[in-house]
Amino acid sequence: MDRRSFGIGLLALVAGGVIAGPASAADDLATLPYRAMIANAITFLNVSVGERDRLALVQSLHPDGNNLVIRPLTVTILSRNGHIEVPVAADNSFAIPINDDLRDENPTVITNQPKGTLSLQVGVRILLPQATRYAYSEFWLGIQQANAMTKRFAGMMHWLFSESADSLILRFSRPERQMLRIAASDGALTLIADDSGTIFVRIDKKLVEENPMMELSEPALDALPAISTR
Repeated sequence: MDRRSFGIGLLALVAGGVIAGPASAADDLATLPYRAMIANAITFLNVSVGERDRLALVQSLHPDGNNLVIRPLTVTILSRNGHIEVPVAADNSFAIPINDDLRDENPTVITNQPKGTLSLQVGVRILLPQATRYAYSEFWLGIQQANAMTKRFAGMMHWLFSESADSLILRFSRPERQMLRIAASDGALTLIADDSGTIFVRIDKKLVEENPMMELSEPALDALPAISTR
């Protein structure tokens, strides 16, 4: 089975095109208005909790060619009340603070990368029970929420994202050949993690209806929604 995940391993889409920004003292650096940076987070938070309780929002800045010009990537809100450094993870994901004062001010958010070299991406992770035994429905319900959220992110351009996730990638804290056993009625199915410590699971409609119990050798950190082609 061939497999591929949305975006950067997330159910993701380019949310704001290339980050360029208006001319300023930092004319050569990639910038974006604060409201544009938080738009996807607001979309996520405006969805009722019951429709997103299996998801976690992930926003990231994706460099051209997957290579940053300067390491590490930094993101700073240039508020009139002082500069605010935004935490950026090793994978270039970030969690920007959201408050009404900054939304009203709409300050520039500046990076340390040249303008035109970054794209803003948004995606979701599927949250799984921190246990080693649970039902198959945990996978399917997470996929359903992820697909619905992607359409909300896409907005009026949802027709561009006609493909829906039909699989997920289980992630673990370390690569140790973890195992997933699905107790299907016509015979147990066992999947083993690859060298990167992930297990690829394609959703089976028969198993969705049956909803068998599953056992993991250890709890998964989370899952990334994905699409697969045979």
